[in-house]
Amino acid sequence: MTKKIFSLSLIFLLLLGSSTFASNNEEDFMNTFSNEWEDKAEQAQISLFEHYWNNETNMFNNAYECNNCNGQFHYWWLAHALDTLIDAYERTNNEVYLDRSKALYESILKRNNGVITNHFYDDMLWMSLALLRLYEHTNDSKYEAAVSTLWKDIKTGWSDQFGGGIAWNKSQLDYKNTPSNAPAVILASRLYQKFGNPDDLDWAIKIYNWQKSTLVDPITGFVWDGINRTGNGNIDKNWEFTYNQGVYIGAGVELYRATKNRGYLADAMQTAETGVKRLVGNNTTNILKDEGGGDGGLFKGIFVRYLGGLVKEDPNQKDMAQFLINNATSAWNNKLAEDKILFGSSWERTPSLNLDLSINLSGVMLMEQAAIMEKLLADPVSISLLNEQLNGYIAANDIKGPLVPILLNSAKQAKHHLEMDRVKQAKMHLEKFQKHLHNKAHQNHISEEAKNQLISTTDLLLEQLGE
Repeated sequence: MTKKIFSLSLIFLLLLGSSTFASNNEEDFMNTFSNEWEDKAEQAQISLFEHYWNNETNMFNNAYECNNCNGQFHYWWLAHALDTLIDAYERTNNEVYLDRSKALYESILKRNNGVITNHFYDDMLWMSLALLRLYEHTNDSKYEAAVSTLWKDIKTGWSDQFGGGIAWNKSQLDYKNTPSNAPAVILASRLYQKFGNPDDLDWAIKIYNWQKSTLVDPITGFVWDGINRTGNGNIDKNWEFTYNQGVYIGAGVELYRATKNRGYLADAMQTAETGVKRLVGNNTTNILKDEGGGDGGLFKGIFVRYLGGLVKEDPNQKDMAQFLINNATSAWNNKLAEDKILFGSSWERTPSLNLDLSINLSGVMLMEQAAIMEKLLADPVSISLLNEQLNGYIAANDIKGPLVPILLNSAKQAKHHLEMDRVKQAKMHLEKFQKHLHNKAHQNHISEEAKNQLISTTDLLLEQLGE
């Protein structure tokens, strides 16, 4: 097979999307394509389970090696452990990961005296986000009920002190911080997208507006930690943590998904660019800085999770995708040992024992994001993405009137020809699709946002097909 034929065949298969073509030939072909980071993510997940899982408690131990290490109940670490197991399930569709998630939830509930709520609003938000994902994959109403209970409790943390915001914990209601507000935007936005309750969207926008006006640098987009921690009304601008940037990026992405307002995506992009520049260990390697163990061990994992979400939403961000791959490469090259795939708080140095669970949850989250980025870098856009965007804009009434059937037909024809491996004809219909977007006669039937996004996606598709 010549390089040119291989390239066109690969483009054909990638552009089809998994939902449009599921033959054994495609599966066999795709298995020949690079899945380096999928393999590494799986190895990291296996190692995490092997070295941290406690069969007696059905929970992860707080450290490896564990010498009476479980005296403290790290509720919020375990929330991220749930998230990490669900990452593995989404990558593999292996029910083992879903079963472990269910078992872990029951053990968390038992250890927490039979209730799911907690004294800290940010802790409850981490748990809510994980359980909402678990509900989406199981459709088990008990997880939906748990999220509802948590969300109801979280909203009691809002007050008008300092203009609004959700408190950090129930015994210090006048201290508001990013970890209790940006994740609340993510949760409320996802609840709105899932269940359609407009009150959730109102909460998301209200909290986001407070977060942005109070705890985000208006010039750089850098996110500060909190206000009034010590009771003097000051903002902790010197606390520069990766996870604060991550959750604000996630808030912007989720509000964009809920509203299609690209301003939120622009906010997320600005914070991502600033965060990547400011929070690396040094400017030579561009690897995220060491934030220690304990709670700090989870900070980078949260950052890479939501940075990856931004890249998924905007596949044009190849530099961000490569940044995540580079961090994963450094962490992998500095793992504890070939037979102990464990990571340190620094992704630039080989760790020594003992290693907090928080640190390795971040390492596994990084590997999972690298697996996603690997695919996005190989296939930054697809005909499935174009159709998803098109149908989304039509549903939001951003495209209307006679332009709707015209665009739908062009996209349908492009997809059909790709399925028949007729690349030339597919390009012709994509070019027609783009001409309709530029046609002045249709400008009253399409929003600027929809037009610009669809033009961008079509440009990338045509670029791929022209290779």
